[in-house]
Amino acid sequence: MEANIHSIKGAGLDRLAAVVEELTAQDLTQLPDGEAAARVLALRRLLDRLEGEWLRELASVDGRGAAGAEAGTQADSTAGWLRGRLRAGHPTANGWVRTARALFRGPLGGTAKALAAGDISPRHAAVLAAGTVDLPPGTAAEAEPVLLEAAARVDPPRLRKVVAHLHDVADPDAADARARRQHDRRGLWASPTLEGMVAIDGLLEAEAGETLLTALEPLARPASADDDRSGAQRRADALTELARRSLEAGRLPQTGGVRPQLTVTIELASLLGHTGLPGGDSGWAGPLPVQTARRLACDATVTRVLVTRHGHGDTGDGDPDDLAARLHAAMTLLPPALGGAPTQPLEVGRATRVVSAAQRAALAVRDGGCRFPGCDRSPAWCEAHHLRHWLHGGPTDLGNLVLLCRAHHRAVHEGGQRLHPPHRRQPAA
Repeated sequence: MEANIHSIKGAGLDRLAAVVEELTAQDLTQLPDGEAAARVLALRRLLDRLEGEWLRELASVDGRGAAGAEAGTQADSTAGWLRGRLRAGHPTANGWVRTARALFRGPLGGTAKALAAGDISPRHAAVLAAGTVDLPPGTAAEAEPVLLEAAARVDPPRLRKVVAHLHDVADPDAADARARRQHDRRGLWASPTLEGMVAIDGLLEAEAGETLLTALEPLARPASADDDRSGAQRRADALTELARRSLEAGRLPQTGGVRPQLTVTIELASLLGHTGLPGGDSGWAGPLPVQTARRLACDATVTRVLVTRHGHGDTGDGDPDDLAARLHAAMTLLPPALGGAPTQPLEVGRATRVVSAAQRAALAVRDGGCRFPGCDRSPAWCEAHHLRHWLHGGPTDLGNLVLLCRAHHRAVHEGGQRLHPPHRRQPAA
């Protein structure tokens, strides 16, 4: 790319390249602090002006249909040419072309002058171009001075909101149509991944998005100063917590005559820790690790179903060195829909709540929240944990139970962390 710059004579690019090389050769450690800070601000303004010039020249190439001419070809589109030559993403390249056209071939001539003078940044210009692209050209030109006044006062994200508000004022006839288009585009998509996770994507209208974020905000706060989860991880945990609380509250519409709940099917031998057996099956999302199923079993309603399998053969641990045999044995234990051996229920036991409502209330009074060292999450965030798992004969009584928030319950089961006594608050003096 540098050779191409130097090969273009008479356009000032050779002098620009020389100045850039001079700047990069300077020893910044020798600059006084005040000068170093002033240079950062000055360079940013120069870069903004330079990007304005780049957009002007991009508009010229786009208008002449010259994209690809440097290689003796004609590109199908200017945006496609930029994607291929500059390795730009699809939204980025399209945004460049849209902004260049609006400023230098469209109604936003004032915005082009403001960018060239360094009065606004390229991001401000891009927001104005995107926000007025569907306005009639005359309306956009008439509204531009007011929008530029706003651009001089606020940053690009706030300017985007200003433009959205003024858009409906500038073109009220199109406001309803735009709202209908946005309403029709709404959607939420969820799909299982090959890694055993669930990918979620979606578009929400402004009201729905604000409602969701408002509901997530109190659940997505850092648990403590030591909470090292990223913002995205905290929002993911908050969405799970929001759904879990809705399920536990029992206020959702019934499905098939019962209130909706997470249902996990797993072999008893897997829960007991036998090796070479598959984990739990939750239905659509995919398999659950054995330790996850054991954690869920700590505080759940359990139904024992005795079944007979047809043509299943040996399902024991088998020869640890014979992988094929172990896989065949595990395959027979999968649900029939996944190719497992057909099953015939012989007996369905009564559903039993491992930890009763009364015990939960007593735990809330006694523990007051999560008893993991250093955690103070309230009982609403917590599950009952068996210090000695009930599958191994641990009794479901208060002496063997302790409240743990879901994060620390997971840390104990899936993370292998130990819960060391004392696990309860000490009585006040």
